[in-house]
Amino acid sequence: MVLLATNKHFSHNDGPHPMDTRKKRALLVEKLSRLHSSVSSFSTSDEGYDQCLKRLLIFAENSEPESVKVLYKILCALPNVGRETKRETYFSFIEHFRSDLINLGFSADELEEDLNPNEQEVADLFVDENIGKNLRIVEYLNSTFFTESQKSSLRKSRILIDFIKRCKTSYDPDTDRLNEDDLGISQEQFEDSLKSLEESKRILIYRAARGIDDDYMDRSLLSFLKSSIINTNIDEAEVDSKLLSDEEKVIEKLVIGDNLFKPVQAQESFSRQSRETQTSFEGIFWAFALLAFAVVLMFLINNTK
Repeated sequence: MVLLATNKHFSHNDGPHPMDTRKKRALLVEKLSRLHSSVSSFSTSDEGYDQCLKRLLIFAENSEPESVKVLYKILCALPNVGRETKRETYFSFIEHFRSDLINLGFSADELEEDLNPNEQEVADLFVDENIGKNLRIVEYLNSTFFTESQKSSLRKSRILIDFIKRCKTSYDPDTDRLNEDDLGISQEQFEDSLKSLEESKRILIYRAARGIDDDYMDRSLLSFLKSSIINTNIDEAEVDSKLLSDEEKVIEKLVIGDNLFKPVQAQESFSRQSRETQTSFEGIFWAFALLAFAVVLMFLINNTK
């Protein structure tokens, strides 16, 4: 693909902005979502690589620099990789895209600049629309790129729950490894995911798993998770006792308290209590209904005398 240098410059004036209204931001998020989704196909073949890169560059050539900057940052922060693709390969592709952006006239420094309020709102809206659909993007656990909130902590807990669940699905206690499984995670994918996470987020995986009830979290799987995290050059004492951030503590509690990890007996007890409470309210309702019916009936009888 022939690239034409266009000397793109990021606007810092008060003129029309590609994201200055809610409608514009929503339309941009739709475009960014399609591009982000399509990126996973880059590793399928040489043709897939070329087509994926072409789509990104067409967007870059026909969009405002601010929109391209948000796209670039989202692609860096939230790698959309296929099951057989390592993140190292993905980031080589993103580096290729970045080089082509420079050739188009984009400024390397400005691509790395912090987002302004409108750009930040687009990035956060992108997450609102997409992260729940792809819980396998574990890098969202790292992210300080998106606005921190109760909603973001809940999303991160869902990603962590999905990660632990996939580990449980694939774990083989006989080999102390993770086996390939469509609903699980392979050993290679697991190790690649750990490498992509900040140290504190790797520790968070173990802390959350450690708090899950024994009925779900087999001790051999817990030991496997701990040793795997230690093998990423983290001291064992840190894994056990490192002070988590406030957000990480919230995520840990959300994971441990999730219904998926509660003992079956406790879930049945809760369900039974709910049914009993419902039955109790139903009894009261029908008692009042019958009483009202009796009062009306007596009134009618007395009036006919």
